[in-house]
Amino acid sequence: MLTPASASGVSHWSPTVSAPELQAVSAADTAILKVMTENDAPRRAAGRPRDESIDERVLAVTRELLLEVGWDDLSVRLVATRAGVGRASLTRRWPSKAELVLHAILGESPDLTPFSGTDLNGWIDWVVRGSHQLFSRPDVHAAVPGLLLALRENEVLRTTLWENFSGPAIALYAEHVDATTRAQRRRTELDSRAVLVLAAGAALFVTTVATDDDSAALLRRVTELLTAAVQGRPD
Repeated sequence: MLTPASASGVSHWSPTVSAPELQAVSAADTAILKVMTENDAPRRAAGRPRDESIDERVLAVTRELLLEVGWDDLSVRLVATRAGVGRASLTRRWPSKAELVLHAILGESPDLTPFSGTDLNGWIDWVVRGSHQLFSRPDVHAAVPGLLLALRENEVLRTTLWENFSGPAIALYAEHVDATTRAQRRRTELDSRAVLVLAAGAALFVTTVATDDDSAALLRRVTELLTAAVQGRPD
């Protein structure tokens, strides 16, 4: 943040000049500053656009290395070397390994395409199936243990992740529910959060612990139970 010079505590030398001289200097300075501002402003505003191809290469390399070396041996330095980019550039974009890995496996924002044209039952079905597909991916499976620890220790990252990826889905859920009162809207939001937590929790558990029970039949039953719970909710 820029602050006026007077607020910075810096003293300025002020020579004694006459009023006409002061006016002339002031007018000249104003003209010079105007030219400098007009010349420099476009360059500052434009800046250098980020090369999306570099981002894509870095994220692809991150996913590859998760499979090759796992979370523990993965480092920002290793990703930078494999991707052929500077480590400083990488850390400016992703300040930590956890943020880099999250972006690599989840993307910058949630993909809402599967929700297009669905009703409330379709919303529940995709939340269950989508969660299971995510946690079944080999790169995600490799990242989960380390990410859970990193998220537990980083409240800001944890909160941002949940808000960014639950918010859009919650808004879509609300579109399918006729909630007119404030209490109904609060209940609708709570219900959508509950379904997200249950679906994601079930997917994580069945792909990491209860792997012998990981089946299409179990997935369908989870969807049926959540759908019945939502449809039978008291107002």
